[in-house]
Amino acid sequence: MVASRLEANQVKKGANAGMWPKEADFTGLIVAGMARAYELTCEPVYKACAERGGDYIMRTAGGNFYGDEAFALTCLSDIWSDPCDNPWREAVSNFYSIVKKHGGTNAYISQFSAIDPSTAVFYLANHVVAAYYVDAEDKHIWRQGLIDRLTRVDDSCSFPVMGLGIATWALAQTGGLDETLIDPHGTSAVYWSSKKLSDLPGLLLSHQVAEGDPNAGSFYWRFDHTSGGTDSYTCGYTEDTIFGALGLVASARANLDLELDDAILAARQVLIGGIDPEGKVYEHLSHQGVVQYAYAGEMLQALSGLVIAGDMDLSGGVDFVDLAIFADNWRAGNCTASCWCNGSDLDRDRKVGYLDLAIIADNWLRGASP
Repeated sequence: MVASRLEANQVKKGANAGMWPKEADFTGLIVAGMARAYELTCEPVYKACAERGGDYIMRTAGGNFYGDEAFALTCLSDIWSDPCDNPWREAVSNFYSIVKKHGGTNAYISQFSAIDPSTAVFYLANHVVAAYYVDAEDKHIWRQGLIDRLTRVDDSCSFPVMGLGIATWALAQTGGLDETLIDPHGTSAVYWSSKKLSDLPGLLLSHQVAEGDPNAGSFYWRFDHTSGGTDSYTCGYTEDTIFGALGLVASARANLDLELDDAILAARQVLIGGIDPEGKVYEHLSHQGVVQYAYAGEMLQALSGLVIAGDMDLSGGVDFVDLAIFADNWRAGNCTASCWCNGSDLDRDRKVGYLDLAIIADNWLRGASP
């Protein structure tokens, strides 16, 4: 219902075709969500909606993409018949090449020092994932730029925990979370003193609201778990929980030894509860605050990331129904032409084989009803 509402409300004609009313600056966030919705459901109208939004980005950005726009184009590349050769991927690749050749990547990244550090981290995290997707020559510089900006995030920023969550999401999937010091010189915010990349999942967990408390499963928005002296909530904001959850999911995929299943399930449950019956997504998961299409796009990104690998019927668990779907697609090829062979091509190598079966085996009966 979230994706259906976004599709229904997209501008479809005229100069603004592809955007959403009053949220042109957030088109990338929504397009990424719609592309993920298509990956999950194989609904053609969702793909058309995402591509219409991608066309708007390409038409209005002039080749200079915000981080979320670059990431959105990589999501469109993922649902193209050939993810390795398509106009979306080419546009993103060209962007990072042009940045390198004209002014330099470090100079481009330095511009983010003029804005709130947590906002800078948001855009840079998306850039990092996109740069690695196209194997940009300066992808490591983008990643280090993200780490450098992360060290400036503290409770004086607008979105400290959200910044932590999305940085963890990007770093976990682009180079792993090793023993590298985040702030090796100790010159940035005190919060990061002696912290390593491997500490990021634990830091995120420390900001998740515990079971039994109001808004359990969501995340606090500040590191000190207060409202910062305002009348706002201390926790339960939609975006903080979305990116906190995505950070945990990416960490779990990067390190299978991390025991994050319960935390991820709690985040999934509270996020689903944050969607109202009409598919609206509010600023706060209690259905309070403003309603924005951008929140809905981010929600779709989160829920697609929270699906258990092998849960092909989206029932919430991996069971015999999924195994039957998998069996029907066994040994199939050319999977990009049939929505990844009805979801059976779990490792996205365009065919259904033993590697996909191993993924099902690893998650067998995980999340399924007893």
